[in-house]
Amino acid sequence: MHYIYILHIVFLFMIGARNVNAQVEHNYPVGPQSTNCDSLDITLLSLDEAILKVESSKFRFQQQFKISRTYGVMSAKYYSCNGKSGYLIMLVDKKDLMYLEVPKSVWDTLITSSDINAFYKSEIEESYELIKD
Repeated sequence: MHYIYILHIVFLFMIGARNVNAQVEHNYPVGPQSTNCDSLDITLLSLDEAILKVESSKFRFQQQFKISRTYGVMSAKYYSCNGKSGYLIMLVDKKDLMYLEVPKSVWDTLITSSDINAFYKSEIEESYELIKD
C-alpha cells in the first residue's frame, strides 16, 4: 500500500512538471493570446483528423499525463483556449477518444484523483460529447 502512495506522489509531481503553459487568472475577460485555437472546426473531421488538428494548434493552456499500464486510462491530454473548457484526448484500453467542452475543473479533478479509472468512468465517459470515428 505504501508503494502505491509513493507512485501516486511521483505521478502528481510528473503532471506538475509537464504543465506547458502556466494559466494566469484575470478579473476581466481575456481572449486567446498567441493562439489559433479559437476558430477550430472539427465537426466534420474523423477522430484521427480531429486529434491531429487539435494537437497541431496553439492553446492558452495544455497539460498531459501518461501512465504505464495495459488497461484503463493510459494517457490524457487537455487543451483549452479559454482556460475554462476544452478538448480532452484520452487513450483508454488502447483506444483513442476525444471529448469536447470538458470543463477545466474536471481535468483538475482527474489529474488529482486517487482512482483515475473510476473518476473517468463516473464523471467523463458518458458525460461529455465524444467524437466518434
